[in-house]
Amino acid sequence: MAAEPAVRKLAAILSADVVGYSRLMAEDEDATVRTLAAYREEVALLVRQHRGRVVDFTGDNFLAEFPTATDAVECAVEIQRVLSARNAPLPSERKMQFRIGIHMGEVRVEEGRLYGDGVNIAARLEGLAEQGGICISATVHDQVRNKLDATYQDLGDQAVKNIPHQVRAYRVEPRAWQPEPRAEAPPAKARRLRTALLALSALLFLFGVGLWATWPAPLGLLIDVAGVSGPPVNPALPDRPSIAVLPFTNMSGDPEQEYFSDGLTEDVTNELARLPFLFVIARHSAFMYKGKQVNVEDVGRELGVRYVLEGSVRKVGDRVRVTAQLIDATTGGHLWSRRYDRELSDIFAIQSDISGEILAAMQVEIGTAEAQRLARKPRQSFTANDAIWRGLYHFNRGSREDMEESRTLFERAIELAPESAGAYAFLGLTYLQESMQGWSADAALLDRAEALGSRAVELNPSAALGHVLLGFASFFRDRPEGAIAQAERAIELEPNNPRHHALRGLAMARQGRFLEATRSIRQALRLNPRPDAGLLMLTSYVNEAAGRVGEAVVLAEQVRSEYPDNVIARVVLARFYEREARHEEAQATVREILLVVPDFTVERAMQLIPGWEGLLGPEDFTRAPDDLRTAGLP
Repeated sequence: MAAEPAVRKLAAILSADVVGYSRLMAEDEDATVRTLAAYREEVALLVRQHRGRVVDFTGDNFLAEFPTATDAVECAVEIQRVLSARNAPLPSERKMQFRIGIHMGEVRVEEGRLYGDGVNIAARLEGLAEQGGICISATVHDQVRNKLDATYQDLGDQAVKNIPHQVRAYRVEPRAWQPEPRAEAPPAKARRLRTALLALSALLFLFGVGLWATWPAPLGLLIDVAGVSGPPVNPALPDRPSIAVLPFTNMSGDPEQEYFSDGLTEDVTNELARLPFLFVIARHSAFMYKGKQVNVEDVGRELGVRYVLEGSVRKVGDRVRVTAQLIDATTGGHLWSRRYDRELSDIFAIQSDISGEILAAMQVEIGTAEAQRLARKPRQSFTANDAIWRGLYHFNRGSREDMEESRTLFERAIELAPESAGAYAFLGLTYLQESMQGWSADAALLDRAEALGSRAVELNPSAALGHVLLGFASFFRDRPEGAIAQAERAIELEPNNPRHHALRGLAMARQGRFLEATRSIRQALRLNPRPDAGLLMLTSYVNEAAGRVGEAVVLAEQVRSEYPDNVIARVVLARFYEREARHEEAQATVREILLVVPDFTVERAMQLIPGWEGLLGPEDFTRAPDDLRTAGLP
């Protein structure tokens, strides 16, 4: 086979090598080889992300090409930032630092390799760089000097080996990354102003609530101001460090392993969500990006967070490789990355390590108790945890069939680990879901959910989900005060879970405490800006109560389209359509309900949403059963 002909082209060439590589090898060859292999993987990933191509890795040197000088310098800055973070925990004698040189010029490409003065000059510039530094030619400097957030030190003309002419060199000095500032107490004047504004807001809220029964339009304006009329759009950054954990990519080449990468993502999210000094986006919103090519800066803007954690999982036999990286979404800068190659049974330690290391990368200080909790490993077996992850994978798919499969897996987890509070809580969630969805008329479902919640709390009083199960049981038994107490305990344990805030808001609305309810619902929507079915329906109820039926229908329709087995949304829509004399649409919606639950009745429909009378008003509540029967519901 004939070799491909050589071609010439203009390219930005990046050349790098390890400072003191021979010394590192002499002192600890095995550790040096392992570290270099891990750093090579980081470098290759960053080069690809900046539209580059790794040409060669030879010993401690690597060579890469880029289409533009800007791509090359941006990549070099990120490489040095990431490797600096990787070096931070190492003792000084084991730190592996690179020097990088970059030149823009003509090169000869032959069978994928590069030749010519462009390559040689980049290599010579590398030798002029400081350890952990970047040195560029004048050609590159001319291209990037007004485009990047950096300053440049002119090193003058340099005579370099084997180059017949002198090379003008510049040292790149990226402006230091500034950690997210801590929220400081406002000055007294600012505090007084804020207090006055809050008091005025409260009066406006109360005024709107006073008009509730007489004129819905002002209340519609009120819920807009309160931020509970719909999901937030491009929300502002919170006043504390904020993060979204994107779904880890399954790199195993086996779709059956998808549950494993999802489970790891969920556990890392939950680990961080327990920390009151963080703001953590809910799993459901983060998983909206699953399987998509995403721009991290877009994710940060859409979810309203500063930091984004992304990664991948490769599970082969009894080994697992997890790669994770933390990115500042406001700049696109990489703050930290790490690869973990461990035994599969060591997955709990990986979760704790990721949580602890990203907190350090965000420069978040934690107390001794929190540090000990993060370091504490779960007592349950790996096989029980695996069953839970498989169960959650099915449960989160949202269908009736998947819910039943998840129940079997959670029961298996309890068999394997009878003392696992999580297994009991997740099993209880399946019974709660079946009851709340109206999939079964069995009155004992709520009893089972409550019993399993009690068992979870008994085994681990810090199991927030157990308290939530008890709270929903109280709510559906028309004991809103009990629901609020359990929701508030769950919020103490897991302040970043939107489910807890939504339960509290729903129960307060049932009590007529609308101002407090809107605050809880607003917090739930902020934590879950791409809401799940339950939160969308709660927002739909709020809009209907404010007389905004059109907005309520839109939200219920969204649930209908995204969740084929969701009965509640269809009950609400059937009543809406019949009320508006849209008989054919109402009847079609009822047929959808009966396809999911053939024995569904009007009586069961009216039991699904406690507090309808308080939300709808006596007249609309009294008419609801007749509307549903007219639409064809038995």
